[in-house]
Formats: sequence, C-alpha cells, structure tokens
Amino acid sequence: MEHANAEYTQGRALQRHTGRRMSEGPHTVERAALHLAALPAHIQRVTIAVNMDVDTGLTCGALTHAHLYMDCVTGAAWTFQPPADPGIRAMTIAELYRHTINGQQVWKLRADGQGRADGLDGLARAHGVNIT
Repeated sequence: MEHANAEYTQGRALQRHTGRRMSEGPHTVERAALHLAALPAHIQRVTIAVNMDVDTGLTCGALTHAHLYMDCVTGAAWTFQPPADPGIRAMTIAELYRHTINGQQVWKLRADGQGRADGLDGLARAHGVNIT
C-alpha cells in the first residue's frame, strides 16, 4: 500500500491546494485535483477520505458545508455531501478503482460514506495498515 498522501509529480496525478486555504464567504475551502490517467499502472485503487483534526476537538460535525465534486472527460459528474456527524472523526467518502471491461482498463467510482468513530487509526486499519 502506498502512503495516502503520495503525490506522483512525474505525471502530476495529484495536485493538492491544501496549503492555500481559501475563503468563500464564511467558509474555508480546500481543493485538490486528481488526474487518474497520470497514475502509474501499479496503482489500482484510490481512496478519498476525510480525517478531522481531533487534537483541536473537531469531528465530522464541523463538515456543515463540505462536498466532493468529481467530473470526467465524458461529461459525467458526481457530487457527494458527507453528513455532518459529531460522532465521526474520519470518513471514507469514495473509492476509485481500476476495472477491466472488454480487455480495457477503466476507472470506476464507488460511493462510500463510511464513518469511523475511532478516527484515522480505524480508517488506516480498515485499509490494511497496521497501527502500533
């Protein structure tokens, strides 16, 4: 498993804009762009998750205006608004995975929304990372 924050700069697969938090009205906005075609062939799955800064007391209850928007070159688009749940500290929002159709690999999207009260530790364990 590759580190969740790995960036593939050769093909610029992931462009994070988290260092530049922007204000849109009363809300703080963070953006990222993922270019699936630029991912190396050995990457078979990408998980999109939210982890709240629990050291400051934040939970997913603070996600009152959060949304994930995805679109592709075909024009298809998808939007997901994670629930603002104060009992959740981390959440898997969606998973993109490679799938073979008629001998050709395509990317598919699986909506998830699985919340974890045990935070990042539980999220990591759910994806096969051993936390010690």
